[in-house]
Amino acid sequence: MAVTGLKGKLSVQSMEETLLPYADAAEVSTWSKNSIADSVHAGIISGRSSTELATKAYITRAEVVVMIKRLLEKSDLI
Repeated sequence: MAVTGLKGKLSVQSMEETLLPYADAAEVSTWSKNSIADSVHAGIISGRSSTELATKAYITRAEVVVMIKRLLEKSDLI
C-alpha cells in the first residue's frame, strides 16, 4: 500500500475502531495489527466473514489473488 500510494489516501481511523467488528481481533499479532487494520480499512481484506478475520488460518492462492486485485484496483493501477 505504501508503494502504490494507497496508504496515503486512507482517511484517519483508529486501529481499534477498524478491527472492532471482528470477534477474533484480539488474536491478531501485535506486530501486524496496524497493517491488518490498514488493509481492512482500505477494503483489501474483508475477513472470512463479517465477524471473523481468521488471521491464524492458512490463506489460499485464490484469496491472495483477490487481495492483489483489490490492491491494484483501489490504487487505480488497473
